[in-house]
This record gives sequence, C-alpha cells and structure tokens, in this order.
Amino acid sequence: MQLREYFPYDVRDVMRALPPDGDMRHKFRRFTLNPRVDNRARSVAAFAKDVGFGVEIEQLPRGMNGKLQSDPWSDTGKRIVVSSRISREAQRFTVLHEMGHHFRHGEDDNPFADDFFDVSGSNVFYVDESKEREAHEFAEALLFGGAQLTAAVGLHGNNLPALARYFGVTERVVSIALNKLRY
Repeated sequence: MQLREYFPYDVRDVMRALPPDGDMRHKFRRFTLNPRVDNRARSVAAFAKDVGFGVEIEQLPRGMNGKLQSDPWSDTGKRIVVSSRISREAQRFTVLHEMGHHFRHGEDDNPFADDFFDVSGSNVFYVDESKEREAHEFAEALLFGGAQLTAAVGLHGNNLPALARYFGVTERVVSIALNKLRY
C-alpha cells in the first residue's frame, strides 16, 4: 500500500490557524513532531492545558463526545469538556477535535450557545457537519500530519492495533486517517 505523506489539511494549515504567538506555535510543533514521550503517546490533556485550555471529564449526553465551553479562568477563555462515557483513546482525539473548533471556528463564538435544551428538558446539541469535519481535520493533522502516520506505518506496517497504541487513539481513527492517505 502506498501512502501520501501529507493530508489535504496538514500541519502547515494548523500553524496558519494559530495566533502569531511564537511560544504557542513552538508548543504545537513540539507536540506534532514528537508524538511519543518515554515510549508512550504524548498527553493531549497536558498539551491542551499548556496552550491555555481547561480540560475536564464529565458525564455528557449519549452521542456527545465533547464540547467547548467558555471559561474565564483559562488563558484561551475556553475549557474542553470530554465525555466520561467514551474510551481514553476516544477522549484523546476529542480533546484535539475541540481544539480544532476553537482555532478554526473561533469567530463563531457565542457565549450563550454552550448548552441547548429542547422544551422537554432533554439535552440536545447542534451539529454542523462541515465544522465537525474541519475539527476532525485539525485533530488528524496534529496527530498524524507532517508524515507522522506514514513513518509509523513504516515501523508497524498496517497493524491497526499497533498504530492505534502508538498514537494513543482508537483503531477507527487510524483507519480513517489511513484511508485519507492512500493513493
């Protein structure tokens, strides 16, 4: 199987989406170019906190993996809430996905839009498919961009469980990313 080295939305695009703060860009570059520390996948929660997000795990409604909320005490003014109902690997991808919403859709910020409730009182949430896809692309670029996934395939072949462990995400996330890189 032949793989392209870069995603259509890749690390260069992530860097363009960031504020012109050299320190923040350095932190993103370090995370992307060094996916592992001490033979383990790098902590995405620590990374998110390092670049100014609050990160919390809470029980969210079924079907909601995470959300971005206003947080006046964090440097970015946002906190990432991740569902306690999903696996640790899915939580890792969700943190990066929510960061993607912040950096790619920050201009859409609405302080009254954190939670939506219908008239029956059950929690519902708004989904914009194009924005969800863009947030996924951001997360994929951080995890696998800059030829990181191609290099990992060189080490582990097409072994999905090994690739998922290497990046600390679900096999499904790796499978989708591999499909995007195939010729």
